[in-house]
Amino acid sequence: MDHNSPQEYGEISLWADSAIDIPASPSLQESLQADVLVVGGGYSGLSSALHLAEMGVSVVLLEARNVGYGGSGRSAGLVNAGVWKTPDYVIKQIGQEAGDRFNLALHDSPSVVFDLVQRCHINCNADQAGTVNIAHRASAMPYLEDRCEQMRKLGSSVRMIDGNEAQSISGSPVYCHGGILDPNAGTIQPLSYVRGLANTAITMGAKIYQQSPLLKLSRDRNRWLAKTESGQVLADQVILATNAYADENSEGVRESTLPVYIFHFATDPLPDSIAETIVPQRHGIWDTQLLMTSSRIDTAGRLVMSGVGSLQGVFSFLRRDWMTRSRDRLYPQAKGIPWSYRWTGQVGMTSTKLLRIQCLASGVFAPAGYNGRGIGPGTVIGKHLAQMLVSGNRDEFPFPIEDLQREAWRGPRSAYYKYGTLALQFIDRR
Repeated sequence: MDHNSPQEYGEISLWADSAIDIPASPSLQESLQADVLVVGGGYSGLSSALHLAEMGVSVVLLEARNVGYGGSGRSAGLVNAGVWKTPDYVIKQIGQEAGDRFNLALHDSPSVVFDLVQRCHINCNADQAGTVNIAHRASAMPYLEDRCEQMRKLGSSVRMIDGNEAQSISGSPVYCHGGILDPNAGTIQPLSYVRGLANTAITMGAKIYQQSPLLKLSRDRNRWLAKTESGQVLADQVILATNAYADENSEGVRESTLPVYIFHFATDPLPDSIAETIVPQRHGIWDTQLLMTSSRIDTAGRLVMSGVGSLQGVFSFLRRDWMTRSRDRLYPQAKGIPWSYRWTGQVGMTSTKLLRIQCLASGVFAPAGYNGRGIGPGTVIGKHLAQMLVSGNRDEFPFPIEDLQREAWRGPRSAYYKYGTLALQFIDRR
């Protein structure tokens, strides 16, 4: 198995199997200087590098494996607006003025992604058909109605759908209560998107080095010196965009999030007679269950479903059993069709369920904690970080910048998610 590919535990990732080629970039074997060093080849890191290079800034990006190895290459591929929590929740957490800026910056993030895909000619099966946050039971509808109203106040074009439309959009007899439709959102092949960002950044002048893990970051007079096994980079400013895959050399970024796993299963292309009945208009769907399930049909007609938990060891069989039961209940027309792909991704959670932009030292910034919603926010934050580093004006940056925040009890809390979700899935006969 290629240990630089975004899969492990004997998994077979659909995205790794179907993505565009890995960018041709070497490992770092020399000493370089740059205006900005970016560490991490995911959504936020590559968006930062691309936008910095586009503005004529000298930028070097270091990736420990291959670009997209981490959570960015393992996601479900739903491009949604905002964060998991409601706009009002954001305001309650960080205040009215900061919350308004935060919400406005992210409410249109799908457009930023799809516009970038079109402008840069990124081949990632982008489909801006919309996404639906769908109610798994009638009691979830008041929450969705409230969330929809809050989003509309930001200028969003979201709307409520009723039970009949929910069934029509999902192709599921179970999703019969309603939901929120965001026509501006959509789906992508996430690993192809990441690799496309890297290709574009390289074309614009960014230098990207894969298989080049950061070993040490230290101050060198008024600049920052980053060392790898075979090279080094001296830079004025640094973006540590490693998020959930940060290691002990990432200046404490690892401790700023709680690692939680998301797993995915996918079929081979379904027969047309079945594929046309499941999410027929090719929306991305995720439901309101405590143990969320998401569903989509990719451009080849494969059913892709996702849930919370790890596929490590015996967990693989238990999660597969749970996902198979879920699929058979939600989409009985697909019952008996085998899963051909399975893979796991790790996301960085935070206690507040809000992402963080941390200033670790003068000129060192670390975006982290996307809480499982990284495609839109990561792309937007990378763009704004690039603009802030060039202008030097923090006042125009739409997100709060804070000192390093360390999550307490990371081990026990991560185990709670790992084993607690397994227990619930084991007893859940749906």
